[in-house]
Amino acid sequence: MLLAIDIGNTDTVIGVFKEKELAAHFRVSSNHALTTDEAGLVVTSLLKHHLAGSAAKVNRVAICSVVPRLTSVYERMTRAYFEVEPLTISCRVKLPFRIDYADPREVGCDRLANAAAGYARYKSALVVVDIGTATTFDVIAESGDYLGGIIAPGPQTAGANLAQKAARLFEVRIEKPGRVIGKTTAEAIKSGLFYGTTGLIDNILERIFEEFNGRVPVIATGGEAETYTADCKYITSVVPTLTLEGIKLIADYNSLL
Repeated sequence: MLLAIDIGNTDTVIGVFKEKELAAHFRVSSNHALTTDEAGLVVTSLLKHHLAGSAAKVNRVAICSVVPRLTSVYERMTRAYFEVEPLTISCRVKLPFRIDYADPREVGCDRLANAAAGYARYKSALVVVDIGTATTFDVIAESGDYLGGIIAPGPQTAGANLAQKAARLFEVRIEKPGRVIGKTTAEAIKSGLFYGTTGLIDNILERIFEEFNGRVPVIATGGEAETYTADCKYITSVVPTLTLEGIKLIADYNSLL
């Protein structure tokens, strides 16, 4: 069994693959003060609760992390609790595509995983939009090569920064408002964040299509994806577990035993 760990700035998503099947996945907060034993307790408890007896069957672990401190925590946890040397995904591992980027080391491992899984699904040029702490756009060529992308603030990040910078504004729950024109400050902020995000996504995709000289499939993923994509014009599909799928593909490509 493969344990796939996707460590983001806000959440950590943990998936368990039985051969090709994603048997279960869990989402926990990315506690930046987490210890090795706390990580071990969280992971083994989730496995025990949702997949009884599965912890002992984990013989492969792959980690995708954008939080350096937590990378080392989960690496140590893997060795201590599963007695497995993990594969930590980066541009330095074998990838099933070429990275056409000025400095491949700058490309986040989550974006590499998304590119791998997206291309495996469509076998064509495409865009992956990942809506989380940041809203990222990753552009994949017809050949499967990673061409580059766009990074913008995620809606929660934008809302928190707005509340921090403006003395009379505050954080709100981000959801689709009942109307565009807000009648209270909270409604106005919700509308700005929601329609600002959908407008940003549509506008950037249109500009990407211009460079491609035509539309290509667009996959949405990330913790916030399902909130916004119904109101976006160009999303082809929503795949919440896309990054986990990409982690598995890259782990298999590296023949992790």
